[in-house]
Amino acid sequence: MVLAAGHGRRLGLGPKALVRVNGITLATRAVQVVRAAGALPVVVVGPAAAEVVAAVRREEPAGPLVVVHVDDAAAEGMSASWRAGVQEALRRQPGLPVTVVLVDQPGVSGPVLIRLADTHRPGRITRAAYGGRAGHPVVFDPGHARAAAARVHGDAGARQYLRANRAVVDLVECADLGTDDDLDTPADLARWSAGDRSRVSSRVSPPAPSPARPPGSPDGSAPRGSGPG
Repeated sequence: MVLAAGHGRRLGLGPKALVRVNGITLATRAVQVVRAAGALPVVVVGPAAAEVVAAVRREEPAGPLVVVHVDDAAAEGMSASWRAGVQEALRRQPGLPVTVVLVDQPGVSGPVLIRLADTHRPGRITRAAYGGRAGHPVVFDPGHARAAAARVHGDAGARQYLRANRAVVDLVECADLGTDDDLDTPADLARWSAGDRSRVSSRVSPPAPSPARPPGSPDGSAPRGSGPG
């Protein structure tokens, strides 16, 4: 599940999903990454739904795409997108984990999603880490996805749920495969576009050794299925 309903007010360029990086929109980039991992992209969009869908269809026409339109995303923040996306992902692929991907993190790669899928265990939450810092994407087993969706509020996403359930969260080091730096400000975007990702959001940590990857289980399947608090 790709959360792409943000307005991007701090960035000042309109809806974040439509911001172009390296020639394509952030929405299209996220869809490409999810598809590359073998997952079904469930994209949650806000008022700019028509424009976002048109951009993705134009830039990445091949492959399935599920769009969830959330009218009240602005009033409720990320929580409305979270609930709607989880409900749709589980409706389409019941019993499979839900992977949460944020549209404004172009450094997240397909191999990151594949590693999370391959290491995810039933009944757990699997979260990417970068130099030991917990980040995104996050893979929620179905029960945890439903429970988190029922508890989210405001613009915090599943942050509180993750904190309250640390005992079932497995961190998987992914700094060797990508970064989850947010594009929140014009300075972030300028540095990213110029290829200088060392200071984007000031959150990059030195890479740590990554775990071995056991044979995969698909997402939906963990990303290979229903698409990422």
